[in-house]
Amino acid sequence: MGIELDSELRDDFLTESRELLLRLSEQLVDLERTPDDRDLLNAVFRGFHTLKGSAGFFELNSVVRLAHSAEEIFGLLRTGQCKLDASMLDSILEALDGLREMLEAVAADREPPAPNPDLLEVLEFIAVANGAGSASAAHDAPAVEVTAAGIPGDPFSDDEFEALLNQLQGTPSAPAPISTVAATPAAAPTPAAPPPRSTSLATAAPTAAAEHAHAAPDPEQASVRVDTQRLDQVMDLLGELVLVRNRIKSLSAVEPISSEMRKAISELDVTTSGLQNQVTRMRMQPIRKLFSRFPKLARDTARKLGKMVDVERVGEDTELDKTLIELLGDPLMHMVRNAIDHGLEMPETRLAAGKPAGGRVVLSAEQLGGQIVVAISDDGAGMDPDKLRKKAIEKGLIDPADAARLNRDECLQLIFMAGFSTKDQVSDLSGRGVGMDVVRSNIQALNGVVAIESELGKGSTIRMRLPLTLAIQPVLMVERGRRLFALPLQAVHDVFKLETAIITRADNGWEVAPYRDAQLRLIRLSCWLGAADAAADEEVDQHIVVVLIGSDYYGLVVGRVRGREEIVVKPLGRMLKGLSGVAGGTVTSDGRIALILELPGLVSAYERAHITGAR
Repeated sequence: MGIELDSELRDDFLTESRELLLRLSEQLVDLERTPDDRDLLNAVFRGFHTLKGSAGFFELNSVVRLAHSAEEIFGLLRTGQCKLDASMLDSILEALDGLREMLEAVAADREPPAPNPDLLEVLEFIAVANGAGSASAAHDAPAVEVTAAGIPGDPFSDDEFEALLNQLQGTPSAPAPISTVAATPAAAPTPAAPPPRSTSLATAAPTAAAEHAHAAPDPEQASVRVDTQRLDQVMDLLGELVLVRNRIKSLSAVEPISSEMRKAISELDVTTSGLQNQVTRMRMQPIRKLFSRFPKLARDTARKLGKMVDVERVGEDTELDKTLIELLGDPLMHMVRNAIDHGLEMPETRLAAGKPAGGRVVLSAEQLGGQIVVAISDDGAGMDPDKLRKKAIEKGLIDPADAARLNRDECLQLIFMAGFSTKDQVSDLSGRGVGMDVVRSNIQALNGVVAIESELGKGSTIRMRLPLTLAIQPVLMVERGRRLFALPLQAVHDVFKLETAIITRADNGWEVAPYRDAQLRLIRLSCWLGAADAAADEEVDQHIVVVLIGSDYYGLVVGRVRGREEIVVKPLGRMLKGLSGVAGGTVTSDGRIALILELPGLVSAYERAHITGAR
C-alpha cells in the first residue's frame, strides 16, 4: 500500500483528507445551486488537487487516479470550457464516495480498491468531450508513472510540496500558492527518503524551510492533535477529582474546621469547577462537523425519489461533546431521510398546493442552559394524527380501544413505535418499520428527549434535547428506603409532597394523581425494594417527582429528596449491565452508591410488571 511511513503522519493524512472530503461534499452541493460561482469552482479544484498531492506522497495510486480525473473536470469548469450540469455533478459525487471508500481502506491497513472503471470512463469522457485532450491521452494520463512525490505528470512546485509536508507534519508555515497551470506537465520534485521520526520532514527541502523559518505562525495551526483516548482518560481523572471535591465539601458541612481550611476548600471548589469547565470544552466540537454530512445525503435521497430539496443549516457553531456528535450521526441520518421521503411532497403536488417545487429541510442547533436542542424541520405535508392512529391499528401495534383514547400529540408519538410505517410498499429507503424507533431509543440512551410538532399542509419538526456532555451530569438525588437513585435533571419538572387521598386508579390500570390540568401516572420505586427497605420507607414522608418522558409526564413516588448534585457516570458491572431502567451508577458525596435511572426503560419495565398484568 504505497510507501511505509510513520503511523502518526499517516493518521494526520487521513484526518486532513476526511475533513477535505467533507468540505468538498458541502461545496459540491452548493455548486448545484450556483454552478457559475468562480470562487466555489476554484475551491473544489484546489480540494481535489490537494487530495491528489497528499495521496501521491503515500503512493496511493488509486486515490491519485480518481482525484486526478475529478480535478481535470474542474480545471475545465473554472476556465469556462464547460458548464456544470446535474449528470456531471452526479458523477463527481460518486467519485467523492469512491475516494471516501479508499481512505477508509487505508485507515484499516488495506490496499485501497481500484476506482470503478465505468465511473473513470465517464469522468474521462467528460474531460475529453470538453477539450481536455485526446481520448487516448485522457486514458493514459491517470496511469502515468507516479514519481516519488506521487504526482502523475502534474505541475506541483517545490513550494507546494514543502507546504504539503509541513501540513502533514503539523509544522507552521506560510501557505504556498497553488499552481493553476494545467496545460504542460511538469516534473514533480523527488525528495530524499523520509527521515527518522525525530527529524522534521521539512528538512527534505532545507532552502524552502529556511524561507519560512521566521514566518509568523498561522493562528489556525497554533494547536496540537490529541488522541481522544487521552482526553477520555483526563475526563475520567477529572471525574474522580469531582468525587473527592464533593466528599470534602460534604465532610466540611458536618465537621468543625478552621476558617483557613474552609477557605482552602472553597478555593478547591472553584479550581475544580474551572478545570471541569475547561476539560469539558476540550471535548467540545462545533456541530457543523455533523451537519455538513447531510446536504449530499439529502440531495441523493431526493433525486432517487424524484423530489427537490434545499438543506438549510442554522446554529452550526453550537458546540457539544464529541461523543454526542458521533452518536447523533445515525439518528439524524434517519430523520433527514424520513423528512424527504415521508414529509416532502412531489414537485407537482407542491406546485398545486401553492408551494415552491423544491422542499426545504432545516437542521438547527442551539444551546439552552446546560442542554443542546437539535431540530429537524421540513415544509412538507405534515402528519395526520388520524392516519397515524389508523396505521398503528392496521399493523396490530395498538389495541383499537387504546388508540381511541389517544390525543393528537400521542398519535404523533406513534411514529416511534417499533414496526410502524406509513408506507404501503417497502423500498430501499423506507417501509420496513425500522428507523424512528431506533432514533428515539438512541436519543433516550443519551439521556435526551424527543418531541414532535406537526401541522397538516405546513410541515413537521422533530426536536431533541440533549445534555452538553455525558461524562459529568447534573442529577436530582432521591432516596427510597435505604437506596439512593439519581434522576437526570433535564427530565425533572416538579417535586411535591404526596397526599395519599388524591391517588385513584384509572381504567387503564395506572395509579394517577391530579397534576395541573391532567392526570399524572405514578411509578412506585418501592416495587424494587426488599422487605427491610420497604419497612424503612414507611417511616418517612413521600414525595412525587414529576418527570417528562417523551411527551408524557409521570410521577415517581420517592421518599426523601436530597437535592441537586453533579455526578460522574460509572458503567454498570457485568451482573447489572442491560438492566432495564438503569443507565449506570455513581458514588455520592458521602461515599454511597447510587443507581442512575434510565427513565424510558423504567416506565417500560414498570408497565410490563405492574400495569399490563393488572388490566
